[in-house]
Amino acid sequence: MVQNRKARSGMNKHQLRFILRNLALALSHLAVLLIVLGVTSVQASAQLSDSAVGRRVMVDYIVHFAYHLQWPIEAFTGTNAPFRICVMGGGSLHEPLGERLRHQRINGRMVAVESVNQGELMRARSCQIVVLGEMERSSLVKVVGALEFFPVLTVSDAERFAVTGGMIEFVESGGTVALQLNKTMLDRAELKMGNSLFRLSRKLN
Repeated sequence: MVQNRKARSGMNKHQLRFILRNLALALSHLAVLLIVLGVTSVQASAQLSDSAVGRRVMVDYIVHFAYHLQWPIEAFTGTNAPFRICVMGGGSLHEPLGERLRHQRINGRMVAVESVNQGELMRARSCQIVVLGEMERSSLVKVVGALEFFPVLTVSDAERFAVTGGMIEFVESGGTVALQLNKTMLDRAELKMGNSLFRLSRKLN
């Protein structure tokens, strides 16, 4: 009887240690998951286009690009073709861009602000500017690759956009917006720009 009780007691202790060990492991996994979710949330909320002020600054820059960069004449289908600004992957900038450029002309051309789906890559190639919003990294890489060597300016506030192959990335740091440019991709697209564009920065207020 005494031996059986000891055996049962030892078995219970073993089971208890096993349960506690698994519980500790589960809690550690949960802690890691919460940390990952927290980092993801911070990164998502850090995008410039998430705020009204950030969107206004991005629109100001995009309009500046439209007026000051030079596109090759073959970028347009004809003398009456509009200057097309296309928004892909999240439409938070579509409305403010449309309002800002309504009834305006760029180099004598009417402006058309359009929404383009991620699968419409052939259509995106006929745009002069493509504004890339929220999308999966793999989709972003695919779009940027499909537009390479075409006279299409790609801009975004997506993290590491310029490194991925995008042309102009909006970066917010300490209340100031700066630009990261991929000069190689701009040259491949034959888009002409002034040296002053490299020094542009803007404070958020």
